[in-house]
Amino acid sequence: MKNRIVTVPPMNELIQLAPGFAKKELATYKLDILALCGFGCRYCSSNTGNYLRINAKKFSAFTDQQTGKTSNHVADPSLAYVYPDVVTQLKTELMKKSKSFGKGQTLIFSLRTDGFSPSLVEEGTTKAVLNLVLRMTSFRIRVLTKNAVVGTEDWIQFFVKHADRFVVGLSTGSLDDTWSRKVELGTSSPSDRFAALAKLQDAGIPTFGMLCPVFPDMMDNGSLEHMTELTNPDAVEHIWAEPYNDRNNWRVVRDRFPMQSSAYKWFTDVYENKNSSLWSSYATEMYTRLKEDAIEGGWLPKLRYLLYEDNIVPADSMKYHGLSGVLLQSKSDRFGYSQNPAMARLQP
Repeated sequence: MKNRIVTVPPMNELIQLAPGFAKKELATYKLDILALCGFGCRYCSSNTGNYLRINAKKFSAFTDQQTGKTSNHVADPSLAYVYPDVVTQLKTELMKKSKSFGKGQTLIFSLRTDGFSPSLVEEGTTKAVLNLVLRMTSFRIRVLTKNAVVGTEDWIQFFVKHADRFVVGLSTGSLDDTWSRKVELGTSSPSDRFAALAKLQDAGIPTFGMLCPVFPDMMDNGSLEHMTELTNPDAVEHIWAEPYNDRNNWRVVRDRFPMQSSAYKWFTDVYENKNSSLWSSYATEMYTRLKEDAIEGGWLPKLRYLLYEDNIVPADSMKYHGLSGVLLQSKSDRFGYSQNPAMARLQP
């Protein structure tokens, strides 16, 4: 997929607090170096998030001015919204901070967008930005990407040189390369991502697993356990996993499965027929299987299961007893308890 690059006004600050990712135990701060990344993942939560929704008209106007074609990020997955001279902006921003900025904290690169978007990597922006963060801050940098370029020799040597400052992960929720090409437009294939992760681990670079989101067809034929095996639990620091959560894009995802498939039927039953208990069963089965695998493999302390628990039904809730490895993500009440009464009863 060839990107259509559109330059849009930059954010006031590139490095910002990331309360949502702090709740996921991924990072305290975030750094996004573009507004809409070069990968058109049709299930991406960022594409329908507040930032792009608030700026939709303005960014569409820039698209029309610069490309001569009226379009928007929801309808056109080839669009990439980039900031002008992001390296200079970040340097100016960091010159106002001390070198101790970020000491003892983790910065995620990136939260809303993929900092390893092809055009940024090719023009050298990605590496220039990371070098600035290394030189001018004390953050540990969590690289999260869908680009297997991080497993090439050039990038491996870069990470090895700064192994005390990086932890690298590749987000993957499927084993099906053919299906992925229809939904994760422009990304590296799942098989290439797992191969890149293995190369990073072989080089001694700190890594983490990111099985997010795990699509419902991965619950069949031992695929979930195979994904975990490919992540190599013994080598990673942690493994995050998350079920698919709809962001008003379920039809796009469903329609990339064959109409006769169980996955197509699952999306229809859950989101068109409003069968929330079926989603609860899927999310709960995923957790219980991951937990069993983790207990057997001795890596339960590494499990970080991201659960938006609103739709967990009472019959499934007891399978989360003890909440081992579970990070509840839905909005809590004013006392910090889940607003799902069945899940709140499990909290200490």
